[in-house]
Amino acid sequence: MPTHVAFSPSDASAARDTASNLQTVKVLRRLAAEALQQDDAPKAHTFLCKAKSLKTPVESIDYLRGVTFLKNGDPASAREALKEELRYFPDNRAAQDLLNEISRTLNVGVPQDEEFRTLYDVIRPYTMVGLPRLYSLYTHAREVCEKGPLGNFVECGVAGGGSSGLLSAVIARFAPSRRLFSCDSFDGMPPATEFDMHNGRHAEDSGWGTGTCASPENSVLTLCERLGTRPLVTTVKGYFEDTLPVWRERFGPIAFLHMDGDWYASTKTILDTLYDALAPAAYVQVDDFGHWEGCRKAVTEFFEGRGIALDAYAIDESGIWFRKPATA
Repeated sequence: MPTHVAFSPSDASAARDTASNLQTVKVLRRLAAEALQQDDAPKAHTFLCKAKSLKTPVESIDYLRGVTFLKNGDPASAREALKEELRYFPDNRAAQDLLNEISRTLNVGVPQDEEFRTLYDVIRPYTMVGLPRLYSLYTHAREVCEKGPLGNFVECGVAGGGSSGLLSAVIARFAPSRRLFSCDSFDGMPPATEFDMHNGRHAEDSGWGTGTCASPENSVLTLCERLGTRPLVTTVKGYFEDTLPVWRERFGPIAFLHMDGDWYASTKTILDTLYDALAPAAYVQVDDFGHWEGCRKAVTEFFEGRGIALDAYAIDESGIWFRKPATA
């Protein structure tokens, strides 16, 4: 007997929107490729920003973003765009070849810590977090596992899952009774606010606006399977304003919080919702404090509003870490 499946009007509308977005992104991909052939990287950049904002993965969009960043003299951003391409389309040979070429020129020294180096080799294709910030995550996560405080780990902003993989591996090695909750939309960044600027340029014009930093949820899960840490990790899919209030009680006391939400609104939501769930002396690392003005504004406003001194330590030009005061 045939099975009948009922579709609501909203299902049909969503299907039409998806099909329309797919066609639009393909047109934008063609226009961007033509612009690059004409050596017009700024025009290609505009087309590709629009394509990413539609949050519809299409092969070679992020590859073309990588080429465009490279033409604009930004190999570090090119590398991250190419990694994003390969998370969705791992068989894109052109993207892999260009990534290999760029990675050779951007080679940086890895700390002489054998355990970290071993983990770094595994997680590197999955992360956008810079090496100093990754090592900071590793050392502070290990300290929490070995010395306390008690509680679980929460990451807000996962992207490809590299830092989640790193944190889960530390938990598995040093405190396997703890758990990691990895929170992300898993379809790219939400729209930026008016506060989300860097060096006078709005985030939506930077090439890292709406829809970027995207990765399928399976990316972090596959990495954790490879690391043998999958049972320790729970993914929480959705925007922070929707998920964090619902999940806060399930997180339990938080001993380590990694904030990588980039935007003002995202950072504000994380702090407003989770700060009081932090265990006394919990570690917090903020990935974008020194880069995105909106992130910095949200953190500063939160602590000023609470009347708490922000005793933070710089990791590099972007990241900071601090501990929750025992009395706050």
